[in-house]
Amino acid sequence: MSIDLHLHTHHSDGTWSPTALVQHAISIKMKHIAITDHDSVEGINEAQDAANGRLEVIPGIEINTIFIHDSGKREDVHVLGYFIDPKNPELLNVLQRQQDARTRHVYDSIDAVAALGIDITADSVQRHAGIGSIGRAHITMAIVEAGGAKDVNEAWEKFMLRTSEHYVPRNSVSPVDAIRAINAAGGIASIAHPGKGAHIDALIMQLREEGGLAAIEAYHRVHSVKLVQHFIKFANKNDMLITGGSDCHGPFENYAPTVGSISVPQEVLTKMRKCYQG
Repeated sequence: MSIDLHLHTHHSDGTWSPTALVQHAISIKMKHIAITDHDSVEGINEAQDAANGRLEVIPGIEINTIFIHDSGKREDVHVLGYFIDPKNPELLNVLQRQQDARTRHVYDSIDAVAALGIDITADSVQRHAGIGSIGRAHITMAIVEAGGAKDVNEAWEKFMLRTSEHYVPRNSVSPVDAIRAINAAGGIASIAHPGKGAHIDALIMQLREEGGLAAIEAYHRVHSVKLVQHFIKFANKNDMLITGGSDCHGPFENYAPTVGSISVPQEVLTKMRKCYQG
């Protein structure tokens, strides 16, 4: 297990700095990792500098998008990008739109929680985010700190789930916009942890046709063996690549880091690299 293509740092919602993440990866003898922070490329250079040739750090991204179905239903779709140029103007434009939307959503969510008498503020949430962008995970930590929930899981269920009466909808770029930006940056776009659902295969094909989606993240901790096999077969049938990783966010409370916990075959990276190199 020397490959992990889905890792987060404190530049999004991870707990490790890029340097600490790389040091841990080296300590467990990883050979190839990808930094895929949510809507941010800020940690890539630091991670590559920290690696100093001791392992490969693939420049990546995970863009949180909203897909709007014909019925009007909104669905979260995360799009991973690999071998990207972090300085590409089109990609940076999309990420700026994401950051603006994230900021608006964070403040709207904080206001909604505070209106219920729970004493959280933008400053209390930012303390949990550190130097990274504020995300929903940091809001849940502030809610717990203020006594609004017993733990982050309860806070998430009460305030962050779409089914919650207190949920605040957010705006975001479309998955097609994200895929096109990744492609413009010279990268490989992969749908992250698609999960199971009767509509998923059709959604993947739509994103392939409309945006140029190239890959499917089959290897992921939320996927059963049966689902992994399904996506591998589906990808092979439709001439798409496979990606995979642990989706590690670093150590948190009693949760140990999961770097390298998902077995990603070497051929996955070999095929990705062949595609990237043209």
